[in-house]
Amino acid sequence: MGVSIAIATYNRAEELERTLISLDQVDRAGLEDYEILIVDNRSSDHTSEVAARMSHRFSGRLRYIHEPKQGLSHARNRAISEACFPIIVFVDDDVNFDGNWLRHLMAAFETGGHAAIGGRASLIFPQARPKWLGERDEGLLTKVELGSERRPANPGELFGLNLALLKEWVDHVGGFRTDLGRVGKCLLGGEESELLERIAAAGGTLLYEPALIVGHRVPPERLRRRWFWSRCYWGERGEMRVRPEQEVCLHEVIRRGWHVALTCKDLSRALLSLSPGNEECFHYSCVLAGRLGACVGMFLRLATKPRLVPFHSVDRSESRLPRARAFLVGSSGLRDRR
Repeated sequence: MGVSIAIATYNRAEELERTLISLDQVDRAGLEDYEILIVDNRSSDHTSEVAARMSHRFSGRLRYIHEPKQGLSHARNRAISEACFPIIVFVDDDVNFDGNWLRHLMAAFETGGHAAIGGRASLIFPQARPKWLGERDEGLLTKVELGSERRPANPGELFGLNLALLKEWVDHVGGFRTDLGRVGKCLLGGEESELLERIAAAGGTLLYEPALIVGHRVPPERLRRRWFWSRCYWGERGEMRVRPEQEVCLHEVIRRGWHVALTCKDLSRALLSLSPGNEECFHYSCVLAGRLGACVGMFLRLATKPRLVPFHSVDRSESRLPRARAFLVGSSGLRDRR
């Protein structure tokens, strides 16, 4: 069974080169059916030169692909369409690989027909971890630690910096939603868990494989409070886009607004009793940013939801329903509101 390793990248040529150097050190002995896809998502730096320079390390198995549509989901969907092998693995352009990463990956797929397999990710800081950053907020930097035992996984537990999928399952359910996922510097999320939810709903099994290890290099610019707040805000806004339609209602907007108010109270108490640089205060500020994003995201879903219109504004020749009944006008036409 062959494997396509896909790396989507945008204006991070130096990080990409470090990642490819690390990938070159992974044990590939005996594995002939593999390829590396570098999907350049409209970079303006020397990403293409790095790909050309590093190609010889992989005996011609590295392919450079230019994807003109901006957005991580567009880049990943392009990788899916270009992949030549039944397993496609998504890794970030800023990771270091365990030397046996590829062997553990292939062994995990050989043990049972899993549709998706994700692994662990530790954090590699460029400097000392800020005092205001506690362990419970390290997940925002995509630290993945679900224990040392292999086990079934839920869609929200696997992440795209170290995620392998069977291509037939992705083709079956469709690729990543392009209205989700990062675009440039916008940190909108939700595309990975949404795809995995569709795979699980279609009957595919998800697996957490702790032996599948990468180290995630944290760029210095992400060790700023503002980056974390943006990550929380846009992450929750993305989650609201994939909420079931029946959950989109005024009650949910009010409920999430109340959560914002409660978090403001908790943050105020922490600020009064602790220093602003304390990790407890920072944690509450991240929670607040996320709940604001959820509230705004739910409100925008509600604002664009089809609305009820009076019966007299509808062409009665199109319906035989009683005069007093209202209609829900949607993109698919008129639907009876029951």
